Amino acid sequence: MSTIFNSLDTYFKSRSGPIKEGEGLTFRVKLRKDIQPYNVKLVFFGFQQAYNSLEFGLNFEYSDENYDYFKVDISNLEINIYEYYFVFESYGSRKYLKKCYDSWEAFISTDNSGCNWQLTVYTPVKTHPNMNKGIMYQIFPDRFYRSGKTTNLPNDRTYRKWGELPFYTDDKICSDFFGGDLRGITEKLDYLKSLSVSVIYLNPIWESQSNHRYDTSDYTKVDPVLGNLDDVKELLSKAHSLGMIVILDTVLNHTGSDSIYFNKNNRYPVNGAFNSTDSPYRNWYYFWPDGIHYESWWGFETLPKLNQQSEGYINYFFNSGGVLDIWFRLGFDGLRLDVADELDNSTLNRICESSKRFCDKIIIIGEVWDNASNKCNYGHRMEYFLGNELTSVMNYPVKDAILAYVRYGDLWSSNLWRTLISVYIEDYPHEIAYSLMNLLSTHDSVRMITKLAGKEVDDHDKNWQFENDTLSPQEYRLGRARAMISYLILYFLPGVPSIFYGDEIGLSGQKDPFCRKCFPWNRIDKKFLHFFKNLGKLRNSFADFLSIANFNIVKINNELCIFTRDFDDKSLLIMVNRADFAVDISDFSSNLRNISILFSIGNSTLQELDCFGALVLLSSV
Repeated sequence: MSTIFNSLDTYFKSRSGPIKEGEGLTFRVKLRKDIQPYNVKLVFFGFQQAYNSLEFGLNFEYSDENYDYFKVDISNLEINIYEYYFVFESYGSRKYLKKCYDSWEAFISTDNSGCNWQLTVYTPVKTHPNMNKGIMYQIFPDRFYRSGKTTNLPNDRTYRKWGELPFYTDDKICSDFFGGDLRGITEKLDYLKSLSVSVIYLNPIWESQSNHRYDTSDYTKVDPVLGNLDDVKELLSKAHSLGMIVILDTVLNHTGSDSIYFNKNNRYPVNGAFNSTDSPYRNWYYFWPDGIHYESWWGFETLPKLNQQSEGYINYFFNSGGVLDIWFRLGFDGLRLDVADELDNSTLNRICESSKRFCDKIIIIGEVWDNASNKCNYGHRMEYFLGNELTSVMNYPVKDAILAYVRYGDLWSSNLWRTLISVYIEDYPHEIAYSLMNLLSTHDSVRMITKLAGKEVDDHDKNWQFENDTLSPQEYRLGRARAMISYLILYFLPGVPSIFYGDEIGLSGQKDPFCRKCFPWNRIDKKFLHFFKNLGKLRNSFADFLSIANFNIVKINNELCIFTRDFDDKSLLIMVNRADFAVDISDFSSNLRNISILFSIGNSTLQELDCFGALVLLSSV
């Protein structure tokens, strides 16, 4: 069947994906002559416009033997996230052009149900070049490296021997500390440099009572187990001298209940919100009418939810001299926002404006697990990418799609294709797509090597996870083989590839806390580490090219994932075989000219990709 509209085809839509404010677009559709179409219209509506629609009439352009062609030029769309569809009349009946569920092509419907296309009109953001040229390394500070030089440790914490399994039972989880510290990170910066890392993302470092530190006790202090402000300054200074930038995990949706602000445990000599209605922090929180119970994040009473419209909250965090100013002045280069989809648009705007006081090219990475271009929160469409909120998000959709495809193939191949098209071409603004935090593991998810070869956690509890946390030697070898091709894909996608500490040496684990084990410095998989070092060097050598090169999918099927990065007369061709048997690629390689092999996995050649093999080819005209 002939295509009647496809938003990815520049004949039908003159520019794929979002457009910048002030840019125009040309739309075309073609309809069969035998249905006698007339009164063809393009209908836009925006979520924030309460579904008030904008209609544009398409003009008849020409006919051929079978089709009538219609065209409209539009311009001056306001900044917004729009959905759109087409409507026309045929023999006195109204018909609709709606988006196919599994592609961006159109089908004719007799009613207005079904999918619409999406168009974002936005203002471009300026972000740091390391976010589209570099490599990121995420560190969970308590578990990366212990210098042994941090003193004055609190005596009410539970300290563990490095390398022991973290507590996982409900009565102890998140209460144990292994002593990883900021000095330890500083001492290992040369190690990170050997991986070509240029962006460090630190999980929270503020004073807190748990090892994850998302329950902030004092936003102005470093947790004493990690060190002090001098240690922060030393880390930032050395990192910057090595060409690295450092991003701080920021928790602005809730505090800890055991904090100077809430003080439920009476740890601090202050009048906390829980202690008195006269507390200066009282209106920072949502108390029930009984004055005792309160709203908390997802029902966790240790994480009371903040009132983001409170004047005291706004002044404390965002005004000149506030919390964000303190940490930017110390030298942090950007922020990662915990539970960004729980933050109001007004809060995200304030964060952005605060960042601009210190950085011309800002970094604000949102924790968003879904497609962030059309995310809704409590009935409100989020405006992450319109120009004054986020510069990047954690790319969970692509993470999930890559891991499912590499492990299972089959139907997951079409899911990977749709996800890559959605994120990098159709839904995300170019500046965002090319600054995405691309990841395969995080502190909140199953380690990628376990996800690729271990037992699937599904809804199993922590006792099951404990019993099934260790990979057998066979599972480990399979997981490593799959992990290599997964990371190869990741390293050549637009954005910044992110390594979760320990992924590069084969650290495994189910969900939290099993994914947060100590880095095993005395038990490193040297083969795996060597792979990451070489891959990092290759990406780094093409950093400028990859920051601007177009992304094009050649083929994704049950065995092969092939895509290119192209700009001017240069092209990188990435070819990956996820199958456990060799696959012939001579049909692809025979048409290539002026090519050289830059990187290979397994005994892969231009004729055949080895099982779990891959090639990175350079072609120039």
